[in-house]
Amino acid sequence: MKVKCAEKIYRVDIAMKSVINDKNFELLNIALGAIAAVYYTTMYYVDNPVIFGAAYYRLECLFQGRVLDFLFDWSPIVPYGVFCQILFVIWVIPVKILSLIFGISLADSMGAYLWYKLFIVLVWWRCVQETKKIAVTLKMDELRIKWMGLFLSSSLLAFLPVFHLGQIDVVYLVFMLWGVRKYIEGNYKEFILAFLLANPVKYLSVFAYIPLILLKEKRIRYILRDICIGFILIPVEMLIKNMTGILCWLGAIGIDQVRVPYTLATSQIRALLVNVWGAGPDNMGASMVVIAYAVICILAYCSCYNDVRRGKLSVWLCFSSMAVLVTFGTMKCYWEILLSPFMVMLLFMEKRSIRIDFVLEAFSPILITGIYVITQSQVYGGRKTFDYLLFSYSKYLMNRRESHSNSDMIHYIKDTIQYPGEYENVFPALVVVFMITFMIINFPYYQHEDQERTTDEQKVWCQWGCVRIGILILWFVLNFWCLFK
Repeated sequence: MKVKCAEKIYRVDIAMKSVINDKNFELLNIALGAIAAVYYTTMYYVDNPVIFGAAYYRLECLFQGRVLDFLFDWSPIVPYGVFCQILFVIWVIPVKILSLIFGISLADSMGAYLWYKLFIVLVWWRCVQETKKIAVTLKMDELRIKWMGLFLSSSLLAFLPVFHLGQIDVVYLVFMLWGVRKYIEGNYKEFILAFLLANPVKYLSVFAYIPLILLKEKRIRYILRDICIGFILIPVEMLIKNMTGILCWLGAIGIDQVRVPYTLATSQIRALLVNVWGAGPDNMGASMVVIAYAVICILAYCSCYNDVRRGKLSVWLCFSSMAVLVTFGTMKCYWEILLSPFMVMLLFMEKRSIRIDFVLEAFSPILITGIYVITQSQVYGGRKTFDYLLFSYSKYLMNRRESHSNSDMIHYIKDTIQYPGEYENVFPALVVVFMITFMIINFPYYQHEDQERTTDEQKVWCQWGCVRIGILILWFVLNFWCLFK
């Protein structure tokens, strides 16, 4: 009888803890939704209206009968693929229709800006769904997938580019995730198709594409074939974007109709070359990105895991490839979103070193964001963050912004706490250490198999979920504080 009573008490205790954890999850979800709504309606970055403004201009060309401009006037200011920009044009059609109805252009209105950001939020929601489908393919349990979705959307690496900046990188990220899912499922043709669409948008997806091919294919001629197939649309879009020059050369149009030539975006190329290690012939220096990325590609080519382990290794390779760019390359701050799905999947994939894993995953984004506050302060921590959205109704706040429009968060932090700028190199060093540690801990070794979930693990999820919500609130407060300095 005593044993049966003890078993009943144990079961009741487990059930009570499960109910508490469910309530905590719902509260965290509500808090995250509220914070996302505040960010969505108050914060933005100028790239978003510039990109959709270019799409609106293209649509106006069509309405005015300037077909040549509609088809081939691809501004170098918007360095995204043709297919991606067509999506932007489709999205601004309601704005154009309303402009025609009211007889004024609404392209620069607050409502239009919120509509532009909504596109990013919806695509991000699709990214979260694709990530969950990958987790299902990897046979993660339902509760773990549920918490993984919360952690993914609350990560600084994803939350800021989506809800703060409204940046476009989610568009090719969703194709990357779709490709990774098809890769794990064994649908190799759809995997190539997904990356075929992702690669021309910004070229960064190429860094995940090549290791995945090397992981599956060991025959050189087929490796080259698949890589070339994935790159087909890049020269095609180059031809389209420079078509007016080609038509002029053929004598089909006049020189006055030639548009500004479009060239490959140099940012990704610079990411390979700028940061060097003092070694090589005559100590000339060697690109750290090339060295680290080559190691990942060699590891992928030499790996011969079975199907189950290969699925997990594919996620690890995607994370590692993006981590190489973030830690050693010259990146834009909003490209950090490429890390987040793969990092969070690794976090929940298997149960081992759980506490150190959560520490690394929580503080790496803080360090990375801190670095971008220092190096790209016009994006993260700039006063113009609040322009044109709800805060634009407050003349006081806008006057505060205009009075010191060239100042930003990092200057105020330095002035307030006497920030020692000469120690800034410590931050990227810690990022490198954190990323390497995370890669080592979460490499899908054979000996580490998933263990049964415990209530202690759920308690850790709750604790770190609260930490993440606190970080997001603090980030908003710091940005808002800039208006009053």
